[in-house]
Amino acid sequence: MTQPVSIVIPCLDDRELLNANLPALFKELDEREAGDEVILVDDTGEKLLADWAKSNFPKCRVVSQAKNTGFARALKRGVDSAKNDLVFCMNPDVRVHIGFLAPLVDCMDASEVFAVAPKVLLDGEPVVESITELTYTNGSVKLVQPGLESERDRESKDVRPVVFAVGGTCLISKSDFLEMGGMDELYEPFYLEDLDVCFRAWLKGKRVLYQPASVVEHHHRGTIGKLVEPEFVRAIIEKNRLLFQWRFLDEPELIEEHIGDLYRRATDAWLGDLREELVWIHLALDQLKAALAARKGMGRRKLSFREVLKASRAHP
Repeated sequence: MTQPVSIVIPCLDDRELLNANLPALFKELDEREAGDEVILVDDTGEKLLADWAKSNFPKCRVVSQAKNTGFARALKRGVDSAKNDLVFCMNPDVRVHIGFLAPLVDCMDASEVFAVAPKVLLDGEPVVESITELTYTNGSVKLVQPGLESERDRESKDVRPVVFAVGGTCLISKSDFLEMGGMDELYEPFYLEDLDVCFRAWLKGKRVLYQPASVVEHHHRGTIGKLVEPEFVRAIIEKNRLLFQWRFLDEPELIEEHIGDLYRRATDAWLGDLREELVWIHLALDQLKAALAARKGMGRRKLSFREVLKASRAHP
């Protein structure tokens, strides 16, 4: 019997995107006939979606937040509300291809799998953004997406490990996700919270996989790009990249290298009048206490930082 899935979609006022992308999702679910459900989490704080969904997509269940809480909290609310243990997390700017769910569900049969990412075509083009790796060089971590550049990676049909599954399009286990505490609010308002929760899962001995037999399209930043300036988005990403390192770098050698790299970056930014980089560091330092508290509360690790980097690559 096919396992039922709850599809959780955190939303702002995304009615245009939902009108464009929900029909393909419901076509998939109608063909499956597996008892799936769709939950829209209205994160506007204004209850904009309930009446609209009732008129346009009555099969959707709407859960409304009392105020705008951001992606991590909205997603957790939706996962909490899900009736099925398998949950597909989906942004409103994602359009699924028919047959995308079954290959993901099959991957979750293994108990050690925490999350599965489909083949995510960026803006519908044959460019894949869901193959993710993390590198560490000279005191700094960098996120790498080989499918954006490498034709070999784009065309590969092999299931492979990845360091994280993009939070706006991945299949998870509700029980595992909630046991992990969901995505961390440390990274609010957005970006890298999906890397964080998957990295914590890797540290505890779980795995994250990429399944190219499942295909969806991501029309990049369809919501955020309309609401905030690119400079602000970049600042949040860079701030969160620093917070991630402060939470997870474990060996004294790694920490010492990172502090040296951070000092060099701050000095170069000061001397070069690169004010935006100083802003990034300042924003992260404002959350240093919270990052260290999150680090302390992680509990026992089965793998080290370096071991996760190696385990989460297809070719260590």
